[in-house]
Amino acid sequence: MSNRKASTAATISDVAKEAGVSTSTVSYVMSGNRPISKETREIVEAAMRRLKYSPRSSARALASSRSNVLGLVVPLRADVNVGVVMQFVTAVVTTARTFNQDVLLLTQDDAGSIERVTSQSMVDGLVMMDIEARDPRIPVLAKLDKPAVLIGMPDDPRGLSCVDFDFAGASRTAVRHLAELGHRGIAFIGSPPASLRRHATYADRALRGFEEACRELEVTHVSVACEANS
Repeated sequence: MSNRKASTAATISDVAKEAGVSTSTVSYVMSGNRPISKETREIVEAAMRRLKYSPRSSARALASSRSNVLGLVVPLRADVNVGVVMQFVTAVVTTARTFNQDVLLLTQDDAGSIERVTSQSMVDGLVMMDIEARDPRIPVLAKLDKPAVLIGMPDDPRGLSCVDFDFAGASRTAVRHLAELGHRGIAFIGSPPASLRRHATYADRALRGFEEACRELEVTHVSVACEANS
């Protein structure tokens, strides 16, 4: 814990940082809505005293529209592999926790839910998964006054930040490896048919990398769409 100078304008985020806990933990200590260990409660209460914090002092945070919550948009479509998706969710939540941020999970695939949580200042920023080549949610995100990161590479990201695996590169590497071993006929067991139909970017890029490498190396190839649970 730090020994920073107490401030009458301290916010709940300041208390959380001082105590080394999340903002939600501070909130639960004050509200009693969830059980908090005696040790943690004492640490939070001591931080509040040092900073001379009271719930009324959170007005500054409200005025700046900071919620210390990130929105994670994860549409749970029928063709999505929930096991894989949850690995991403766990990584986002765990990383957010290190920055004293909570995560609001949005599972609808419509732009309405994005507009709702941003217009009501429920989140400070958004992370959006399961990106399509021409994703209808991207124009909405581009117009919002909120930072956003896409896990996926759409055709036109509209200036938004994008991160993803190099699915095309992985496919090309796999084909070249098999070709170097002498194989002249290669099959690609790919993404679910629904993912290919809606042009999920990971599915499109993985298949494109496979086909390009096969044509370049002049090997016979076939691709087969496979359901996520097969």
